[in-house]
Amino acid sequence: MTHGQPHEEAEHAAHHAADPFDRRVAMAMVVVAALLACVKVLGHRTHNDTLGYQIKSGVHHSQANVEHTQESDQWNFYQAKKMRQHLYESQSELLVALAPEKQNDPAVKKKLEAWGKQAKRYRAETKEIQKKADEHKASAVEHQKEAHKYEERSEHKHHQSTFFDLGELCVELALVLCSVAILTKRPPFWYAGMGICGAGLVVVALGFLAY
Repeated sequence: MTHGQPHEEAEHAAHHAADPFDRRVAMAMVVVAALLACVKVLGHRTHNDTLGYQIKSGVHHSQANVEHTQESDQWNFYQAKKMRQHLYESQSELLVALAPEKQNDPAVKKKLEAWGKQAKRYRAETKEIQKKADEHKASAVEHQKEAHKYEERSEHKHHQSTFFDLGELCVELALVLCSVAILTKRPPFWYAGMGICGAGLVVVALGFLAY
């Protein structure tokens, strides 16, 4: 190795470092890298939102199922109470119909009063049970509405994330092409990179506009 070679290599490196084309591409790469970071954050947040809405939708669906089960239990309870109420009312009516002359009999009157009280108690209980069943039904409907609302939001975010992912891919490819442009000193790679970067940003914008 001659003494002049290191000096020549240093001059050659300094020349490339000071190359206007390299500087322009390097500055473009800084901008592209910053844009890539922004698009990555958008994509990451959108994926998280999609998952979050799916979880919330599942929670509301589960709660709606619980409310439906409780509503069904209340209606079964209602039917059981209603049958007992009808039983006491039917027994009273049957006793009066079969033995009208015994209505003033103390034992019969006592029995009729007792059955009447039981029927009245079950009538009051069935009204309360029906009210609870209606409340569970209304709550179930509300949870279903909330679940569908979160499902729609999740689907919205899922479609939006597709645009952001595609935009991120374009910007990453643009960064690669800029690197190739510096290595090969060929401007077409830089131009192609800038064009693809612009296309990626358009895709990202469509993600906001379309959804």
